[in-house]
Amino acid sequence: MALSVPSAHGQRWLVGCGQSLGSNNGSQDDNENDNDSDNDIPDNTHDDGDLGTKGLMTMWTTNPTDVQGSSCEMAHPTSVAKGNAWLKPYVTTNKRYCAVDDKLRASGMSCGTCYKITYTGEPATDPGRPGSAVIQVVDSGSAKEFDCFVDVFKEITGATTGVFPVYYKQVDCVETGPTVVVLDGNNAWYSKVLVVGGHTGVKAISMTVDGQRYNLQRSGGATWATSLTGRKGATTFSITYRDDTSAELLGCFGGSWPVATSSQCTN
Repeated sequence: MALSVPSAHGQRWLVGCGQSLGSNNGSQDDNENDNDSDNDIPDNTHDDGDLGTKGLMTMWTTNPTDVQGSSCEMAHPTSVAKGNAWLKPYVTTNKRYCAVDDKLRASGMSCGTCYKITYTGEPATDPGRPGSAVIQVVDSGSAKEFDCFVDVFKEITGATTGVFPVYYKQVDCVETGPTVVVLDGNNAWYSKVLVVGGHTGVKAISMTVDGQRYNLQRSGGATWATSLTGRKGATTFSITYRDDTSAELLGCFGGSWPVATSSQCTN
């Protein structure tokens, strides 16, 4: 499935790109540096002095509905029709979400991955102040390493636009519980699902229907698909995360398969 890349990611970074990186003589909201501990999401990452890898960050959008069309499909209307618990930590509550560039996208494995992004106050295209936050990846197509929603962009930099040098490192997300959402329902011959809610991105997933195991292939972003053989009955899922940890979802859908579009299985 071809990934849809919002044009905002490819264009937003151009704002101010013609400027040289000047000194930060001023700042926006100098005292407004909301740490994770001041919000609903605890920053439980250990500060070992390692800020991670250096990259660039831009501001994606001020419109919270733009995430519905993101390539990870985590907030697509079909995905959330029967609940959206996995969005609450980083999307619906605090709006700490970003798109990443093609390298970090890792063929879609970045979807659902969390990073701690830190701005140390280095020269940028716009005035700012040091800050940091843990974000979750929900989209791809960024021209820089990260293209973030305005709320978290401001939390990290104190600014609402510009190109900022940042440091980033992968951290565990706040888990809401592994969840599989059926995106192509009532079909015993084909399955497409969204896999969300874990502590990081997904590396592989298989499903077992009536004793027959099927290995799913990444369809795009956080979605996976496979052909089936018409079997019906008890269904389970086995998830492998990008750090090689795993999770099992047993006894899904009350023991029946196939099920309707937007049906969910969770622990």
